[in-house]
Amino acid sequence: MSILGSLFSAALYACLFQNLIFSGGYGADEAIRMAAKPKQLFPLTIFIMYFSTLGSLICVLLEQNAAVRALNIFWHALIFVGVLVALYLLTLFVVLLFFRAKPRTVRRLGVAAFNTLVLAVPFINYRAAFGVFEAIGAGIGAGFAFVIAVLLINFGLRALDKNEQIPKSFKGTPAVFIYVSILALAFTGLTGTGLGV
Repeated sequence: MSILGSLFSAALYACLFQNLIFSGGYGADEAIRMAAKPKQLFPLTIFIMYFSTLGSLICVLLEQNAAVRALNIFWHALIFVGVLVALYLLTLFVVLLFFRAKPRTVRRLGVAAFNTLVLAVPFINYRAAFGVFEAIGAGIGAGFAFVIAVLLINFGLRALDKNEQIPKSFKGTPAVFIYVSILALAFTGLTGTGLGV
């Protein structure tokens, strides 16, 4: 398969068929929070895509080392977290020193870097034995998956607010959780795997 084909298929897989927010629950809390204020979606999505793509790429490159490849899952988890922490600190240093970032931007940077969605991507790459281009595609796809999740949840929030037939006890948070659960079931059906263990 060509390089572009590998990158595109991994991005499509992560974005639609394996939407990590709906099929795995990763980053769902932030997606629900963002759905209430979609104006902040673009900067956060850029940061999520940046951290998931670059973190995923660095982790896959580290996997090329035989000593790293031989480690068990515990050490891989420590390496993945260490890569994200180092990437966050380096990015924070650059953003503060060269761009004089506002506190709001620094907060978004931290939320994006330590989002469970971003941490899930290197694990998926590790389990799927992705190469470099598939890892880049999975990172980009994770960012687009976040956008799809937020937009779908936002659409549901607006529809739920207008619906007068919802009983009072289900208004607000319970209705949102039911709606997100139905979306999660739909995306789980796309993955082709069952809900059982």
